[in-house]
Amino acid sequence: MKNSFQLKTFFLIIFFTLFCLIGANLFADGFIIPKPKPGEKIPPLTVKYHRVNVDIINQVAKTSIDQVFINNHNRDIEGIFIFPLPEKAAISEFSMYIGERKIEGEILDKDQARRIYEDIVRRLKDPALLEYIGRNMFRARVYPIPARGEKRIKLSYTEILKAEQNLVRYIYPLNTERFSFHPIKEVSITAKINSKVPISNIYSSSHKVSIRKEEKGKARVSFEAANIKPDKDFILYYSLSQDDIGLSFMSWEGPEDGYFMLLASPSYVSRKEKIINKNLIFVLDSSGSMSGRKIRQAKEAVRFVINHLDEKDKFSIVDFDDGVDVFASEIVPANSENIKKALFFVDEIEDSGGTNINDALIQALKMIEVGERPSYILFLTDGLPTVGITGTAKILKNIIGANKLKSRVFVFGVGNDVNTELLDRISSENRGTSVYVSENDNLEVAISSYYEKISSPLLSDIEIDFTGIKVKDTYPRMLPDLFKGSQLLQIGRHKGEGPVTVTLSGKVGKKERSFVLKNQKLGIEKSYNFLPRLWAARRIGYLLEEIRFHGSKRELVDEVKKLGLKFGIVTPYTSFLVTEKERHAHDAAAPEATRAFAEGKVTGVGAVKIAKATQRFKAEEQAVRVESQMIKYKEDKTFYLKNGFWADSDYEEGSAVKEILFNSEQYFRLLSEKPGIAKYLSVAVNIIVRYEGVNYKIIE
Repeated sequence: MKNSFQLKTFFLIIFFTLFCLIGANLFADGFIIPKPKPGEKIPPLTVKYHRVNVDIINQVAKTSIDQVFINNHNRDIEGIFIFPLPEKAAISEFSMYIGERKIEGEILDKDQARRIYEDIVRRLKDPALLEYIGRNMFRARVYPIPARGEKRIKLSYTEILKAEQNLVRYIYPLNTERFSFHPIKEVSITAKINSKVPISNIYSSSHKVSIRKEEKGKARVSFEAANIKPDKDFILYYSLSQDDIGLSFMSWEGPEDGYFMLLASPSYVSRKEKIINKNLIFVLDSSGSMSGRKIRQAKEAVRFVINHLDEKDKFSIVDFDDGVDVFASEIVPANSENIKKALFFVDEIEDSGGTNINDALIQALKMIEVGERPSYILFLTDGLPTVGITGTAKILKNIIGANKLKSRVFVFGVGNDVNTELLDRISSENRGTSVYVSENDNLEVAISSYYEKISSPLLSDIEIDFTGIKVKDTYPRMLPDLFKGSQLLQIGRHKGEGPVTVTLSGKVGKKERSFVLKNQKLGIEKSYNFLPRLWAARRIGYLLEEIRFHGSKRELVDEVKKLGLKFGIVTPYTSFLVTEKERHAHDAAAPEATRAFAEGKVTGVGAVKIAKATQRFKAEEQAVRVESQMIKYKEDKTFYLKNGFWADSDYEEGSAVKEILFNSEQYFRLLSEKPGIAKYLSVAVNIIVRYEGVNYKIIE
């Protein structure tokens, strides 16, 4: 007992002495606390790389961490390694290696860890570590860390993941890296999931990840970044389902409405007979403005598509400038003979003349035949309509009239001389999407990669029905088809008490199929608090599109401003949220984009940036976060720097506040009585937080 007490005392002396000397810039994930000599200042340790490998087998996750720390001091040092464990993790095994030598350590429960974290805050007057109150902690002694040298640490632990309804959540505490003195050169997380039950949906609410389903019960998820300071935990959800289409439902209860997200994914598909054959027509602009690199890349993209058609698909090509030329007057089977002829047709295409968009698309739509197959048109242009019918309204009316069979039209706009309003309305009114490619981008890669996403349709004409709740403001408004390897994400608001039953229906050829998810409870998981900001981004995308297409109505503009301010989302109307220097990092707030939006321009650099930003909002899969000196995010809350205080966006200026002195006994009593507020108070010292109906103003 005496030795244990001495160890803890020794540890705290090291901990607090060092922090008082050099501050909180020592953190990495985990982090090492060096031991200084009296009066000595040790330069902060930095992290060379941080690699994480996760193996999840039937909800048992083993996390293996590989980090290299760099000692910037000119002598060997020793230190204490600390790792904040994931919340609610049931740790069954923990080991740490330095080189080949296993290092003994200890796991402190959340009460012990809490006291340490609170003591750090008291002494350093830095609330950052309040983020980890409520978590357990692992610590171990590290020696030696060589002068001007490196120390490689390997760490592994095993935990049992819990499932809420049919969703399993894995979390890795990556956000401690935000304390690193320098950006980390390499950060990577790879998770392999193995399950006896087939894996359906996979989703990260925190990071943009690469997802690959390898078999029914196997998947690989990865995240990589360079020269960054990660500022949030890595969170991964996955669900299990025996159905051909797996459904997952998440919900979060707000003060007024609730928010929900539905995920729908096909199970792993390896047999071609499960895939619906399709009709596809490529509409290629070969006008004079496409000359050179653009027409070469476009032709290569068409060749890629043709060579990857299934032999049971049907296809054709429409080549247009001021006139229209077709490979075949009707769609033909993608057999070897027709593919050979089509490739020759593409080789013979030359760039010249004007741009007859109307006649080209009408010709393509006339060629679609009645039947059970889904039909797709890939339309590529770099210019404005200059020949034939050129008015936007008339072209749109003609296309809608010709598209009686409801083919999906996917638009690729190249360069800045495109009519973004026309192209976006062509795609949105014909159940497709728009993709904008700059003249310096690789057009071939953009088109071929997009085609790979839609090449293997599994379920078309999708509809979703909810019972137990009433839903509104759902996005996307027009549901896409489901393809092999794809995932449908629908987000919206709801009212009602549940439980919720979701029915997703669609067509496999002529056959109707339905998939049902029953008895989903509402608002049971607090970790779904990312849903409001994600919904807000989708809503903003829809509102911006409405303003672009139909004019700047005051109620639409006011709602964009309101949502942008509440959730810290930069739009043409909230570009003041970031500094002039920061604006150039955000397309929607770039000066030329803002001017183009205000002036109603549909062509030029600004118009293309607005179009890209609108599409990005509409398709955003993670909660929008902006790098700004004036905005901070903490889970469901957004804080703005105002008059020296970080103010909660839910706080109304002039409202009554309860003032509490930072680092006082009252401050720590608040943390003890309301532990849920700790993560918000970790944002800053001087802060205003609205929590459980009370405005707390923390003053230094």
